[in-house]
Amino acid sequence: MTIKKIKYHRVYEDVIEQIESLILEGNLAPGDVLPTERELAQAFGISRGTLREAFRILEREGLIETRPGGGRFLSKNLNKTEDTKQIIENIERATIIELLEAREIFETGIVELAAIRATEQDIAEIESALESWGTIDTDSDDPVNPDQAFHLSIAKATHNVVLVNLIDLHMDLLQKTLVKTVEIPGRKAEVYKEHFQIVQAIKEKDPGKAKEALLHHISQVKQNILRKAETNG
Repeated sequence: MTIKKIKYHRVYEDVIEQIESLILEGNLAPGDVLPTERELAQAFGISRGTLREAFRILEREGLIETRPGGGRFLSKNLNKTEDTKQIIENIERATIIELLEAREIFETGIVELAAIRATEQDIAEIESALESWGTIDTDSDDPVNPDQAFHLSIAKATHNVVLVNLIDLHMDLLQKTLVKTVEIPGRKAEVYKEHFQIVQAIKEKDPGKAKEALLHHISQVKQNILRKAETNG
């Protein structure tokens, strides 16, 4: 029996793609009401709760609007590829920022626990992952696996499978975060140093220092994401 790992799925991309298809087919224009939640949830094969989360993100981007008691409406048209690409880029960036905010809450606890529980073998694996991270090649077909290994190695050092799964669940967005920031001149070296400080705190079994190092790292990532957005804008 072969069981495939379930990967993180960006529902909002499906929603945009379906809405774009309706527009291009002439079935939906600005001001038109969208199908009901039940109809869309059944069409996408997702829960209504997940659909509402996608709607929340789409509303923030101004693609749709909700009118009390009147359903959801298309707010603006899509100028084919370019507008769709920009909307996805904006939503993706906003989603990454939300992930970084969440990491400030849950990943600080992970590094603190890792600093308390990490065995010598755990630390060796974390250091090995850090050194592999230092060899990331942004021109390769898969430049982010070492980054995944680094985050997972720290989570595994907590010896808590729920926390490991929590990190694993968000690997897709962690990858996109790296891709969006590591290409910034000098940023790869900075991130390596920030990761190094986290590892040192774990080796010293200093939870407070580990938390401080992680928060500094996330703050720097967030600043670079926003700075890059301003530059591209």
